[in-house]
Amino acid sequence: MASGLTISSKKLQQIIRLLIRLGEWVCISAWLLVRLWVPFGNESTFSLLSLAALLLSGAICWLAFRARLVERLCLPWGFSPKTAITAVAAFLLGTAFDISYAMFTAQGSLIIHPLLRLLCHAGNGIVFTGITLSLLWSFKQLTELSGDGKWQLAVLFGVVNLLTLLFVLTSKTVYFWDNAGYWSVARTLAQEPLSFGQLRRVLETTIYLDYNHLLAWPISLVMRLFGGSRAVFLFSIANLYTLPGLWGLWVLGRRKKLSPLFLAGLFPMFLYMGIVGFVDVAACSLGIWAYAIYTSDLPALPRGLASGFLLVCTFTLRRYFFFFALSFGVAAFVIKLLFSRRDWRDFLTLFLSCGVCSVSFMYSFLLEKVLGANYGDLYSAYALGVHTDFLLVFRYFGLIFLAVVGLAALLLLLVKPKSLPQICFGLVQILVCFFAFVTVQTHGQQHLLLYVPGLALLAATVFEVLPSTLPCLILALVTTVNCCIPKPQPGSIQEIPGFAPVPSFHFYGSKRSDADELVALTNFVDGLSREEAHTAAVLASSFTLNVEILRNLRPSFNLPQPQQQTQLISPGEVDKRDPFNWEVTRADYLIVGDPLQTHLGESNQRVVTTLARWVLESSGPGLAYQPLPQTFSLQNGVTVRIYQRARDWRPDELQMLSQTLQENYPEYAWLYALPTWATD
Repeated sequence: MASGLTISSKKLQQIIRLLIRLGEWVCISAWLLVRLWVPFGNESTFSLLSLAALLLSGAICWLAFRARLVERLCLPWGFSPKTAITAVAAFLLGTAFDISYAMFTAQGSLIIHPLLRLLCHAGNGIVFTGITLSLLWSFKQLTELSGDGKWQLAVLFGVVNLLTLLFVLTSKTVYFWDNAGYWSVARTLAQEPLSFGQLRRVLETTIYLDYNHLLAWPISLVMRLFGGSRAVFLFSIANLYTLPGLWGLWVLGRRKKLSPLFLAGLFPMFLYMGIVGFVDVAACSLGIWAYAIYTSDLPALPRGLASGFLLVCTFTLRRYFFFFALSFGVAAFVIKLLFSRRDWRDFLTLFLSCGVCSVSFMYSFLLEKVLGANYGDLYSAYALGVHTDFLLVFRYFGLIFLAVVGLAALLLLLVKPKSLPQICFGLVQILVCFFAFVTVQTHGQQHLLLYVPGLALLAATVFEVLPSTLPCLILALVTTVNCCIPKPQPGSIQEIPGFAPVPSFHFYGSKRSDADELVALTNFVDGLSREEAHTAAVLASSFTLNVEILRNLRPSFNLPQPQQQTQLISPGEVDKRDPFNWEVTRADYLIVGDPLQTHLGESNQRVVTTLARWVLESSGPGLAYQPLPQTFSLQNGVTVRIYQRARDWRPDELQMLSQTLQENYPEYAWLYALPTWATD
């Protein structure tokens, strides 16, 4: 009797396990089917894709079972209630926040059947659970990496916040474009009700926005408590995103007793990028930790899994960090070929982790942007020449620092010490990343964050070999102190005077000499809508005048917003990247900079200058406008003129603008085609 009960109990357990595995297979199949549908899906391929998803899912489940991946990687606390509770929580989160169906629309197809959607969501929950548990297992194995450095962390915390305070107190300027985008998004999110729907919408922006809202959402939580001022925004970046990266630099350099803090002092540009409002430092911080983890002496499997996850997170937060992740993988592969062919566990787990996390979080980006976009042509307006790239590199890192670290690294390559793999790793990653990026566009200042992790590894390795920490101390002091000395600052990349021996920026906020005139201009434009709402198009895109400057002037100067504002619109900014906004032709007013205002040259911004030139010259469609008597004088000799639309555009004038833009870029004619309302 007892024996029979025991046998039936075992059979019951086997049946339960079989049902669980069957359920996992079906759910993961649905999850894969949705991803196969994105590039290949239509009514005729549904059956074929379903079969492919079932086979692929079956192969994955079988391999996971044969390799005992669950037992090896997904039990951070063993078979315990803590593991079970964590798994259930991760499954529910992964199911609830699955955004797979936001990648496409397929009305009337079986792919959107409610049952299939439910299975896909459950499949995402299973995948997310596996990722969560394996990461917890990995980080549990890596806890000793961070060490015990409470006083160093306190020093970094104090320095970061003091320099941020210095910048806030000395700044009187208008923030726009990359410096204001995430600030504006964070303020908007802070004003919305905090809900499940908001967080889900934030996650969905990772699919269709280059500037997704992930990094703005945590800041918006802080703004709910302290308000949406620029100061709150900058202090949030400093403590949420910059400080963890500085701590990562400490970890990279803590092999020597004093060099860790000095290593952070070699990269004041990292702190500076956060101080001026670039949330990109969050992605850089994750890149620093990926380096710190992968190049450590800890076990291979957790190093690979954790590093792979961090690499995917870097370009999930800021898409251009895909160059960093790709070059990191190339460097890791090269080092394996050169120095460690017998043990590929860390690289294989790195590759596996990157693959699973990429398909889970950034699948749409990989298909549309990495495989489907011609970035070299799309961003050709930003191709300002390699000379400009080096000007920026030396401005923010300093020629002396790069020369010292570079020459020392090359010298160590000849000596062939034990640190040779790490030197090769850093050099390969930096060089691959740089040459891949410049094939697409010229660097902006925030893009230089791509090289901080690799340079930090090289610097840490070089100073580890030296018998004394004195050179590191001197270089760190010279670099950091120089950034605390006020000095003239260029207004754009084109104004950088030459190769800087030491970083040539400073930690003081910039000031606009024409602040009062900008306020008067903004008040006048909004006054146009005092009695009746109007729209105004800003036909300017320079560092002196653009639509973002007028939109962000009051928040930047902490001025109250009027009850009635004129709606500001833009025709677009960069040719081939931006379509022409035809609502400009129906705007009540035009705001035009004289001379023509561009930041990439007229030949790359005809979407802005074509109509602006006609208006200033009173020719073509510009004859539909009459100038107002009021003008405003801004810095750099710019006169702002405002024109009122005196009549509607004629059909031939609309066609003239469309044809002019299309003749300049026939391969992008669709960007400048007339809207349906203009052809009816």
